[in-house]
Amino acid sequence: MTAAWPNADDRLERGYRRLLLSYPRRHRRRHGTEVVTTLLEMAEPGQRRPRAGEALHLIVSGLRLRFRLPAGRPFMAIAALLAALVMGGFGAAAGSWLGAQTFADLPDADSSTRLMQLAGGLGESSQYRVKTNWHAHRSNVTDAVAASWNGEQVRQRFADAGWSVSESTPLSGRRVTVNPDGTTTETTLRGTRFDAESGGLLIQVRAYIADDGGSVSIDATPTRTTAFLPLVAIGVAVGLVVGWLVAAAVAYQMATAPLGRRMTAGGLWRTSLLALALPTLALYGNAVRIVRTDGGVDDGGLLTVHSAFTPGEYYYPFGPSWLILGLTIAGLAVAVATLLVARPGKQPPQQVAVAN
Repeated sequence: MTAAWPNADDRLERGYRRLLLSYPRRHRRRHGTEVVTTLLEMAEPGQRRPRAGEALHLIVSGLRLRFRLPAGRPFMAIAALLAALVMGGFGAAAGSWLGAQTFADLPDADSSTRLMQLAGGLGESSQYRVKTNWHAHRSNVTDAVAASWNGEQVRQRFADAGWSVSESTPLSGRRVTVNPDGTTTETTLRGTRFDAESGGLLIQVRAYIADDGGSVSIDATPTRTTAFLPLVAIGVAVGLVVGWLVAAAVAYQMATAPLGRRMTAGGLWRTSLLALALPTLALYGNAVRIVRTDGGVDDGGLLTVHSAFTPGEYYYPFGPSWLILGLTIAGLAVAVATLLVARPGKQPPQQVAVAN
């Protein structure tokens, strides 16, 4: 039987087919031709593009089908929820990384030398950079100072150089020296600390002084920009949506797959979620910290979400330093394997006959 195709403008047909992309592939494969044919039959003479009401209806209906899960399968609903939460955590990390690209650069060697000159160093400074599981990169430079070092004078020099400075906080400490005969000598240290901020950079100046001199250190960390938290929030939202949509698509593929492939895909899915559980907790833990900490900066520097992937000790007193990163890589690899196993085989196109 020959299919009778409605006589309509090609642009209208292309418009309907583009709108049908909002529907899942499984639905387009089964009903796409029928839906387009019906819409073309209902089109007004000379119509060149879908009406606004039709477009909105198709998009909303398609998205509703994409979010729908197979009925009567509670495990898939739980797995989809967990997958959404996992992707929400990784979305927060992605937003955090994007937000970090807006941070001010840390001082280079020349800039650190100038800062140490303001801090009254004697020109014997050493510099290093560090990043933890919670914080963005920060730098530290330390130098020796004379016994006559004066914290208020240093603070005033930073203020005169255009830095916004905090009030000074007195410090105290002790220095233990091991003598040649094996005995120890304790020396009382006096000191001070203040913070200074300029151009998106926050530094902490800290000094400990004894009668024979002392040392001063400058810790530098970027400050949080206005784009950072919105990017993290958007990342969480996008991750939740994408995680649910991917899980729903995989759930339908598994529901129609042969029993062997369905069981294999289900096992891989559970393994992936199990491997990604600890990294997800770490990411959400970092996200909570950046929200709860005023300004997102604590004594260790500026808090970020994606820093959880940095090798090192985290919340957990077990496992190697690369535990979070290693579990992430393993979990994502198993997730890809799940998608490949659950992927349906090649199917012939559906033939739709329309009577004359």
